[in-house]
Amino acid sequence: MTKSIYRLVVFTAFVFFLMAITACKTRKQATTTSSTTSAPMVDRSVQELLSKIEAKEFKSQWMNAKASVVSIQDEKEISFNISLRYKKDSVIWISISPLLGIEVARVMVTPDSVKFMDRLHSKYEVNTFESISKLLQIKVNFETLQSLLIGNLFAYRKNENRFNSVYSEDKYYILSSLNKNKLKRSLEEIDPNKPIIQDIYVDDTTYRINRMRVEDQKINKKLETTYSDFRETSGGLFPYLSVTKVSAEKNLEIKIEYTKVSVGEPQEFPFNIPKSYERTR
Repeated sequence: MTKSIYRLVVFTAFVFFLMAITACKTRKQATTTSSTTSAPMVDRSVQELLSKIEAKEFKSQWMNAKASVVSIQDEKEISFNISLRYKKDSVIWISISPLLGIEVARVMVTPDSVKFMDRLHSKYEVNTFESISKLLQIKVNFETLQSLLIGNLFAYRKNENRFNSVYSEDKYYILSSLNKNKLKRSLEEIDPNKPIIQDIYVDDTTYRINRMRVEDQKINKKLETTYSDFRETSGGLFPYLSVTKVSAEKNLEIKIEYTKVSVGEPQEFPFNIPKSYERTR
C-alpha cells in the first residue's frame, strides 16, 4: 500500500464519522419491535422532538464491530475492512486491513488525542483534534466522532444556531438550525454570509436519525451521512449501513457496511508502538 493510499485509508476512517448534505430518497425500512416504535407527533416543537430522539438513541457502554468499507475519491476506489471497538466517552479503536486480511494500520482515538500506527512502513503519528480539524477543514472532536459512529444526535455549533425549527418531509421530521422563515430563502440561493446550516432527518416512527447534513457556504463545503438497514441490538436500533458524501475541493464518498455488531461486552484496545517505529508527527 503506497503512502498516498495509506493516507486515504486513514482519512476515510475519520470521514466515516462525519456528516453531511445531498438528497437520498431510497432507504431500507427500519427493523423495529413494539419497544422501538411510537405514534407520530402531531404538534411538533424543537424540544419535543429532541426529547423523542434522545429517548430512542443508541445506548451502550461498549461495542465491538466489523465492517467493509468502500472509498471513492477522484474516481479512485479503495476497498478494505475494519474492526472497530468502542467505549462510550473514552476510546474509539480501529484496525484497518485490506481485503486479504493483513492489518496495515491501527487508529486509536481518545478525547485528547488521535493516534495512527502504520504497520506497513513502521511509522506512527500522534495528533490532536485541532490538527484533524485542519485536515478535514471542519471542526471535529471526540463527542462528534462518537455520535456519528453510532448515529446519535449532536449539535455542530454549541452556542449558536443549534436547532431552531422542525418541519416535515415525506416520513421524516427535519430538525434544522435555520428558523422557518429563513428556510425557503436558504433553499433558493447561496449566501456566503449565512451561518452554517445543520439539518437532521428523523424517522417519524422510530425517531432514529436517517440522515445528517451540514452546509457551510462560506467555504463551499457540504457533507452528508445517511444511515439505513437499522437492526435491533440490546443498545437499541443500530444502522448497519452508512454512506458519507463530502463535496469540497475534492469529492469523497464512503460506504460502510457492517457485518457484525456486538454491544455490552467490555473490550480491550491494544495500541503498543514498537520502539523501532519512527514518529512522523
